[in-house]
Amino acid sequence: MKASNAVTGCDTGSPEGARQIDEGRRSALKVLGAGAGAVAASTLGGSLSRSAHAAPGKKAPILMDGHVHVTTRAYWEGIDVWQPQATGWDFARARAAGVNMIIENLSTYGYWNYNYTPKHTLRLIENFLEIAEANQDKMGLALTVADARSIAASGRMAVFLSIESGWDHEGDIDVLRALYRLGLRGTQFATQTEFNDLADDGGNPHWGGLSPNGREVIAEMNRLGMMIDITHASALSQAQIIEASNGPVVASHVWPAGVSAGGLSDAVIVALAAKGGVMGIHGASGSIGNRYKAWAAANPATAAALGAPVRNLVGYRPSFTHNADIDNWGAYIARFDAETRANWLAVFKPFVDDPVAATLVPTADEWAEHVNYVIKLVGPDHVGIGLDMFGGRTGVPSDPTGYPQLVAALNRITTPENVTKITGENWMRVLGQIFGESGCRPGPGNSGNAPGHCK
Repeated sequence: MKASNAVTGCDTGSPEGARQIDEGRRSALKVLGAGAGAVAASTLGGSLSRSAHAAPGKKAPILMDGHVHVTTRAYWEGIDVWQPQATGWDFARARAAGVNMIIENLSTYGYWNYNYTPKHTLRLIENFLEIAEANQDKMGLALTVADARSIAASGRMAVFLSIESGWDHEGDIDVLRALYRLGLRGTQFATQTEFNDLADDGGNPHWGGLSPNGREVIAEMNRLGMMIDITHASALSQAQIIEASNGPVVASHVWPAGVSAGGLSDAVIVALAAKGGVMGIHGASGSIGNRYKAWAAANPATAAALGAPVRNLVGYRPSFTHNADIDNWGAYIARFDAETRANWLAVFKPFVDDPVAATLVPTADEWAEHVNYVIKLVGPDHVGIGLDMFGGRTGVPSDPTGYPQLVAALNRITTPENVTKITGENWMRVLGQIFGESGCRPGPGNSGNAPGHCK
């Protein structure tokens, strides 16, 4: 299934439609291969024209979410993600609410067929590029912070590409390098439900934290200038990733355990901040909502039933085994895709919470309590927005129209200067350091723990 073809308007079944896509892809790859400077002047990145959003020489105000899932929706659901949707995150409602930068997380899942993961990563990158090409008047792919600022200044949505659950569970560095050339600028190191060849996840210890290959991949990501995301790794893996990296790392969609159980410990937050990192605060009821969690603990069967679609998606195992007599030449992957698509559609149908639980969904002020805790612990430079707005659950805000609620709540707990940092400039600062735009590229002897400074 190629849902994005409906978005591009190209009929891939006709020679003319195929020619249009081939020409667009060749153009995009030439731009990406030419480097960030070329992208800044291309249809996929940089500023086509300045708008009233920012006067020449001034930065456009930023409202940024550091953990979004939208490309995979287009792929499996066959929707136009620049149109308002009934559930989950979409570009249209987020942009109308003021969001102008995101880190988009391609979502592979399906950890028990390792060859599927790099294949599906490539399909999702292709899908994203088709969406970007079809909507170049509204969005642009950012390879650098300078790209992102230029795109936002033109009144469009700037998108950095990252990936949740891994690009290749065997951790092949050459595959990572190839994906970097295609625009990937970050990756989550661990999966949600299984260890991989990089690190342990939170529930399946195998390596005792990082694997030897994981350390090599960290060194290569530091060299390339790629964002390392510690979310979903075990606490030991998180500590070791922070220590092993020569520059800042991020936790894109988390919360402090000091406010709600299951989040990052104070020790990890302090270590993350000491390296110059940033943590994005999650928005899901079951993550940050203490009242909601208390209800779930008191009603385990109901809570489990409500959460089953998400668990089935992220923890998917095929219901069948490979049979060489019938599954060669694409039959196996077709069955794998069919089950994955069914899981995805089950998550992104309109979600109806338990009537009592619905009254306990966290408010914007409860979300801001998590931000305030981080400010008091390590200061205002190490926290941002990372909502992970997903189907199959409730959260704050309830949909992408609600970002202004978060901004208003932030203004009730801290200064306007800090709100500017939390709503985007902290993400810009850490990405600039990681990408090497703030005075140095992380490397031996460079702590990367201060903007624009190496020692």
